[in-house]
Amino acid sequence: MQKKINWLKGYVICRLSGKHIELFINQAIKEELNIWDVKMINDGSAIFSISLKDFFSLKQILKKTFTRIHIIKKIGLPFLMTKGLRRKGVLIGFILFLLIIYLFSSMIWTIEIEGNKTIKDEEIYQAINEIGIHRGMLKIKLPDKKVIQEQLQNKLEDTSWIGVKLKGTLLQITVIEKVKPDPKPLVGPRNIISTKNAVIYKILAETGLPQVKVNDRVKKGDILISGYIGEEEDKKVVAAEGEVLGIVWYQSRIIIPVKQKWRELTGNVFKRKYIMIGNRMIKIKGFGEIPYERYQQRYILKQLTFKNYKLPVGFIEENLLEYEERERFLSDTLAYKISMEQTKRDLYSKIKSDSKILSEKVLLKKKENGKFTLKVLFEVLEDITTTQPIILQPIDQGE
Repeated sequence: MQKKINWLKGYVICRLSGKHIELFINQAIKEELNIWDVKMINDGSAIFSISLKDFFSLKQILKKTFTRIHIIKKIGLPFLMTKGLRRKGVLIGFILFLLIIYLFSSMIWTIEIEGNKTIKDEEIYQAINEIGIHRGMLKIKLPDKKVIQEQLQNKLEDTSWIGVKLKGTLLQITVIEKVKPDPKPLVGPRNIISTKNAVIYKILAETGLPQVKVNDRVKKGDILISGYIGEEEDKKVVAAEGEVLGIVWYQSRIIIPVKQKWRELTGNVFKRKYIMIGNRMIKIKGFGEIPYERYQQRYILKQLTFKNYKLPVGFIEENLLEYEERERFLSDTLAYKISMEQTKRDLYSKIKSDSKILSEKVLLKKKENGKFTLKVLFEVLEDITTTQPIILQPIDQGE
């Protein structure tokens, strides 16, 4: 904090020479002058920093101690302002630049729509234009958010809620559409059949006639719930509905190499830095050849902003991380763990997300010729249903 205060008030770095340097410093401290960073130099002189205000109080002390000073560097806001006044053209140009940026940041340059699914973007943009909002308008002329919401909802009847958010020069419109109930599809007569060989675990027929019971074995294509109901003389066809869960068995066989390779970072980093202006990148650091044979690239973007407005200027840091290729041989325990995880991934790719693994049994586990083999039998509880349309035969009317 003190460093910032010193910069705002201004200070100078001086070289002190003469017969009685220590006496000078003691006298300055005695008179409570703001000096700091005092360093003695081998040639018998000293360097110190002093506030701009106290610098002009040194004349009497210099005379008393037979010393003299030479200003090395002037630092702080007062000197910058003095320099700026000498360069009026640059100062005026800088002020105009800031005014232009401020003006641009006071306008809406982007209107973003999100959340809409069935309502077209063009329809929403048209409604926004009709209520007087457009790109390039001043933000102070923007109506109140509640007014915008009400006006847009009046024009867009299929919306249940509209959110309005202003982020810098971006106006974000969030649309939530009215939920329309899906019309229930017309379903023709059908059976429910099995998709897999299984053992019935649960059957619940809402419509139709069950053809199997719990613990029955079924094959793929067997009818589980029939769409035919009633006696032979009064038989009807319906769209069978219901739930049937079955126990299904899956085998998964995985072979992995015992010798594994991986990359290990060494901790060495070669950095390159760029200035980004629009789509152009100008390198400012990290010239020369890359000192590593193997490396990974990572980028860090620091884009300059002004009042939440992203300027087309920034810095990019490219880090090249050196790595070495390592090898290891898996133990039996680790090889088994990795193989079991892979067998389960293989299983999950074949079953539905709501299926449940009831048990797993290892059928084969061996290591030979630099490879580890694992074969597992999984017992899974899952929905085994699909539908089969019933094709009705036309009635022969005779002649």
